[in-house]
Amino acid sequence: MKRWLVLGLLLGAALLTGCSGSGLSDRVPVKAIYVEKETRFEARLLVLDAAPNADTGQVSEQARCLSGSGDTVYEAMLNAEQSESRRLFYGQSELLFIGPGLMEEGAFDACRYLASNTSGRPNMAVYGLDTDPAGFEQLQEKGTDFLCSVQQLEKRGIFKTYLYQFGADSDCGLIPGLSVKEGSASFEKLTLYKDGTPDAVWKGAKAQLARLLAGQADALELTLEPLSVSFQLRSPKLRFQPSYSEQGMELAVNFSGAIHRLVSPEGAALPGKDKGLEQAIDKEVRVLLEELVADTLGRGNDVFLLSSRLANLDEGLCRAMGSDGRLARPGTVKFHCLLRMV
Repeated sequence: MKRWLVLGLLLGAALLTGCSGSGLSDRVPVKAIYVEKETRFEARLLVLDAAPNADTGQVSEQARCLSGSGDTVYEAMLNAEQSESRRLFYGQSELLFIGPGLMEEGAFDACRYLASNTSGRPNMAVYGLDTDPAGFEQLQEKGTDFLCSVQQLEKRGIFKTYLYQFGADSDCGLIPGLSVKEGSASFEKLTLYKDGTPDAVWKGAKAQLARLLAGQADALELTLEPLSVSFQLRSPKLRFQPSYSEQGMELAVNFSGAIHRLVSPEGAALPGKDKGLEQAIDKEVRVLLEELVADTLGRGNDVFLLSSRLANLDEGLCRAMGSDGRLARPGTVKFHCLLRMV
């Protein structure tokens, strides 16, 4: 009896560890998912195969693309999966790319489906991609170069949206957009969604400042085109001060940071020697921040959760201001910038 009990326990352990017949060596890891909507839904699964190198004796990874189409995202994914004889493993999948057509209509529906499906992982980063299904398939020709370029963008700092944020009731949010050139990715824009459809597109400095308001920036690379200046902003800090006002409440936001590596047509600016330029930078940044608030809170789309700062002072009054439109009025959020060259 004891012998049978021991055998039963060993068999159960083998099943739990996946050693009963299909190990990881029998699976194909999926590294990225691409979904697009043309006449039908298109799915592309970027998988990696281990390929031994006879010269070096080492194992390298080779990229392949599995393709499928269907009347729904489910059908497109299923047909892509069935084009591979081996079992697919989604445990290492890190990236979800949305094609340009789907970014215009249906992106949130597709993300919500994948968020509830076993092929989608909660911590997958979601990006819009400006290439069609055929273009995405061609990315495999350069191996893992494209995936590496996305990873480098993430290391340098880019707005991040994750699949778990697309819950059943989610219809507002931001999706960063990437551009593909010569097999490499570059950050292009941020698309703001309201009711599941695009409501605004931010590029350049405005997209970078959106990272700041979303609490995703410990450093910023800003180019202010009206001033023809570019610089790195280190240690950016936002300090929120809600207070009562004639309109109910207002939120003062103090923005400070250290300007490094400033480049302008006049050459390098010396710290403490060009107060006029610093003031001009403060003014331009304040204008961009006000435009971001107008695009979001001003349209009833509080993706930066600014109203929660007011709710900390008076939750009931904050709800009332949201109901009668006072939250959306210009001037409810006021920025004060103090960016200085060091």
